[in-house]
Amino acid sequence: MSGRLYDPVANPYAPGAGTPPPSLVGRDQLMRDGETSIRRLRSSRSTQHLMLSGLRGVGKTVLLAKLSAIAEREGFRVIRVEAVGGEDTLRSFLRQARRIMEELDSGPRVTRAIRSIDAVSLSLAGAGLTVGRSPQMPDPEALADVVVDLASAAAAHDLGVMLAIDEAQMIAADDLRRIVAGVHRCGQEGLPLWCVLAGLPNVVGIVSKAATYAERLFTVGHLGPLAPDDVVDAVMEPAKEIGVDWAAEATEEIIDRSDGFPFFVQMWAYHTWNAAQDDPISKADVQRASPQVQLALDAAFFTSRIARIPESEIAYVQALASLGPGPHRSGEVATAAGRTSSGVSALRDRLINEGVVYAPRYGWVEFAIPHFDDYVRRTLPASG
Repeated sequence: MSGRLYDPVANPYAPGAGTPPPSLVGRDQLMRDGETSIRRLRSSRSTQHLMLSGLRGVGKTVLLAKLSAIAEREGFRVIRVEAVGGEDTLRSFLRQARRIMEELDSGPRVTRAIRSIDAVSLSLAGAGLTVGRSPQMPDPEALADVVVDLASAAAAHDLGVMLAIDEAQMIAADDLRRIVAGVHRCGQEGLPLWCVLAGLPNVVGIVSKAATYAERLFTVGHLGPLAPDDVVDAVMEPAKEIGVDWAAEATEEIIDRSDGFPFFVQMWAYHTWNAAQDDPISKADVQRASPQVQLALDAAFFTSRIARIPESEIAYVQALASLGPGPHRSGEVATAAGRTSSGVSALRDRLINEGVVYAPRYGWVEFAIPHFDDYVRRTLPASG
């Protein structure tokens, strides 16, 4: 195979948004714990729910999909929602909930669930108001009722329900509180509902603020970079299945260049495969792939974030990037931008809402995208 490119059609790696990698490594314990929780609910035993937190590109969406597949295998109906802010998130949830109810045999619990769903759906129609603020819905806790009635109807048919919400930090605070309240009531009533919330690292604080009991209701799975051995497995195992080897120096180079972030690991492995000329794939092959990896990351992972940022917020992004890898105190960022803390607070809050930065703790700020500081310094150097 030396001296020619490896077949790009046979390339086993899968960089993408939520694209399952060929070998999901480093998340085994979370999947085992999730399967245990699901089986406990099927056995009428209580369990804690799960929050998955981490930066973009660490595999939250992939893991959410894997857990959903486990739940379906165990007889759960799954509602998967990507929170986008506003009412669209709730509409998706209600639409899927109603579809599940329509697939079940009619009965008093199914009828009640459909009525609850329709009541909340009616409140969202036309006016574009958040649940609980519509004059058509006098009960502000109707969304919690939907969660409970849905689980109750499923239980009557010997089924469970999994509620899987991605980008959970984007849900309106009142709506998040009501959903969590419904999840809590399901536990109190012994109903088979399992909730998994996935989001940026600040999702833990957001959920805890929405419900003071959240730290007892949920366990937290912090998803960070993969360990070096897991990176090696993620690179080598898919290649071995089709008879291709990697040199140890090549996988070490990918460890160094990816910092263990799963999306970057897949990106480096994918483009190295396409650039490779050695057998086994060598460190030189990884280096050959470097220009294409940088181009691909810029185009697919970084540029789209910058494109969504108004010009008024660019200076804040440049100031944060100038400080290097975070987190950094908000006051330091303001100083780097030549502004007061109060003068940049609105910019910071908007960037948090846009998912570009997050607050790991009070008074601190950090980019939500790995290596974004390097990209900004390289493409948008601060003036002066």
